[in-house]
Amino acid sequence: MKARVAGLVFSYGGFRLEIDELVFPGSQVTAVVGPNGAGKSTLLKCLAGILTPERGGTFVDGRDLARLGGRERARLVGYVPQEPTYMFNYAVLDFVLTGRAAFIPRFSSPAALDVEAAREALQYVGLADLERRPFFELSSGERRLVLIARTLAQRPSVLLLDEPTTFLDPRHETEVMALIRRLAVERAATVIVTLHALDMAMKFADAMVFMKAGAVVAAGPPDDILDEALLRAVYDVDIGIVDVAGRRVLVR
Repeated sequence: MKARVAGLVFSYGGFRLEIDELVFPGSQVTAVVGPNGAGKSTLLKCLAGILTPERGGTFVDGRDLARLGGRERARLVGYVPQEPTYMFNYAVLDFVLTGRAAFIPRFSSPAALDVEAAREALQYVGLADLERRPFFELSSGERRLVLIARTLAQRPSVLLLDEPTTFLDPRHETEVMALIRRLAVERAATVIVTLHALDMAMKFADAMVFMKAGAVVAAGPPDDILDEALLRAVYDVDIGIVDVAGRRVLVR
């Protein structure tokens, strides 16, 4: 399932996001990268329907997300935010069950099918044995996986993840990115992830979108677009690229 941005304009304060066109193929991971304030999270929120563009729109297989109701959109697109503040210390399974809201009739309790979907999502991220653990007792890495599991319980075709590796140690950072890669390959999902870690993007993404000041500077497969001149233009700092044992490595 393909996602597309066309003629997108969104602004607030002194910031303006303007993108003529971007296409995100199915069964692939696209990493959106760039400095702070580039518009990465804003783009993701427009794709998720959290922000409403002034012009243009976002489409999934030709369907304009702005024209869909909340429940219908939630069945197509899943959004994993940067870790927010939580008010209730849910058990892990109950927290993941909140991802089934689009499938549960109003004033109804989750059905057996919903519980099964939540447990399947926990199994997929490797946390099935923690379903009764209070959410606040989890590590940062485990919380990030539970956030992903909650979105997987929606069974969306397009998965949006905003900085899913922030504040994680190298082991958990790699585990989360490997999981994201599996989702694209095994579930044929369209995965769009914002990242600061360029090395993770180079290793796990099929395509990269470089953004700066609300605009797309370059987009395409890493091997096709990534060079030192691009990095300098986007980040305003010299970053070298060297080959180490057949792998491209960034050097500062």
